[in-house]
Amino acid sequence: MASGAVPVLAAWLVASYGLPEAYQPVTDVLAEFLGLLLVVLAWRFRRGRLAAAALLLGLANLLIRGPLEAFPDGAGRHLLAILVPATLALLALLPERPITRPQSLVLMGAVLVEAWLAAVLGSGPGGGDFAGPAAHLLAAPDLGRMVFLVATAFVALAFAARRGAFEGSLVWVLAAAALALLGGSGPHAAALALTAAQLVLLLGLVEDSYRLAYHDELTGLPGRRALEEALRALDGDFAVAMVDVDRFKRFNDRHGHAAGDQALRMVAGELQKVKGGGRAYRYGGEEFAVLFPAAALPAARAALEDVRAAIAARRFALRAPDRPRKKPDPPRAPRRSTPQITVSVSIGLAASTGERREPEAVLRAADRALYRAKSDGRNRLVAFGDRLRKAAG
Repeated sequence: MASGAVPVLAAWLVASYGLPEAYQPVTDVLAEFLGLLLVVLAWRFRRGRLAAAALLLGLANLLIRGPLEAFPDGAGRHLLAILVPATLALLALLPERPITRPQSLVLMGAVLVEAWLAAVLGSGPGGGDFAGPAAHLLAAPDLGRMVFLVATAFVALAFAARRGAFEGSLVWVLAAAALALLGGSGPHAAALALTAAQLVLLLGLVEDSYRLAYHDELTGLPGRRALEEALRALDGDFAVAMVDVDRFKRFNDRHGHAAGDQALRMVAGELQKVKGGGRAYRYGGEEFAVLFPAAALPAARAALEDVRAAIAARRFALRAPDRPRKKPDPPRAPRRSTPQITVSVSIGLAASTGERREPEAVLRAADRALYRAKSDGRNRLVAFGDRLRKAAG
């Protein structure tokens, strides 16, 4: 998530040039305020890992400005430099759960215990009577840096595997936490860095919410809301196609919903390859839409015919119940008993004309053409206004 670099870089620059004292009372408490806000949002959006991360950063800022302020190089600060990156790496590896589930409650309880330990160790330069030899171990040179590097590697791997907004934001959260906890930063500079970390988490939540609202989770295509916004932004000639998977209910009843999901992903993958400037959207169920923002009807028809023929010719194997999740090395030859199946699509196409300029009207015309394509025998493209045509191959 490239946007996460902005608040981290801004915090580093402001801390480097010095923050005016008049702003310090406000900036010092922003990390706690944002932490409380993020916990509330995490409860609303059912994001237990987000709540734990926000609580961790808020408590770290509270400790640095409170019990640990007098001993910036003490054992408590060193312990935070170990626990914070280790906890963030753990959050990246765990599955997402709502904030009220046992996993999330245990995580937040562990964060509170970590904060208590850091506060106890921060009772003196050597960590007080509680620390003993542990304080010298925590103060070992480069220990905190090593933990941050290992944690960053784990988070990067988790992001590469999941491509989630939360995992992506944790990369920049770790960078901000390193600015706050390594190198003996003062309380005001640390507060700026931890505030930047909370802002990165907030940006990640916004990005994740946008993805859920505008993109289809199953196919990866933009969703219906994204199509509606694209239609509102049109200016000039355009064409819209409605695409429906033929006899999809019968396919689901025969092969199961898992196979149906496979078929939808395959169709979506072919629609993404459409030429002529078209862009595919998941409209709902087994229905898709393809928008050509600046294409005439003949060019859109030719591009869609290529896609229709490619889908009809595509054979794919149903996933066997014992198929491994990861691709084996070396790859195994498919079993002969694995069914090879095909699906087809019907397409209705309409373009803007003098009397039909509004996107809603063009979309309705494409839907009527789709109904005509299905009633004429399926596996064909019909443009609005076409006369009765013979089956397309």
